[in-house]
Amino acid sequence: MERAELEAAEASPEALAAGKVILEKLLDLMGFKVTVTVESSETSRLNVTGDDDEREALGALIGRKGERLSALQHVVNLMLSREMGTWTRILVDVEDYRGRRERQLREIAERAAQRVIETGKMLQLEAMPALERRWVHLALRNHPDVVTQSIGEEPNRRIIVLPRLG
Repeated sequence: MERAELEAAEASPEALAAGKVILEKLLDLMGFKVTVTVESSETSRLNVTGDDDEREALGALIGRKGERLSALQHVVNLMLSREMGTWTRILVDVEDYRGRRERQLREIAERAAQRVIETGKMLQLEAMPALERRWVHLALRNHPDVVTQSIGEEPNRRIIVLPRLG
């Protein structure tokens, strides 16, 4: 599932457009009155938003630690792959849940980099899924003073932040 989320972050514009149609139909059938938008950045995704009345109900789509969101994304990807005729993956977000987590991880990455610069010692972050590790790597990839590496085995794979040598 984590590798699927990682690959989904690099979906083609055609896959995103087709996925948008599928997700809109699916959520309509579930009784949700929502807007689905395509968001393109380092991590392209379909973002589901609702009006004020719908926001609380959308929390049910996210579930604990995003488990239901991952399941919804999996169903959308199965339907999309069938339509596209090839295995295709896209990232689905609800009420910017993944977006908020991405911003939070970028802040954690920046604070970790500062700490490594101040102490000169490596810093190990908490274990996290592949997609979240990707966001940390992206946040620090152009940092002049630190580098990142993933270590360990799933599900305990984590990032270490090290001083850049030379």
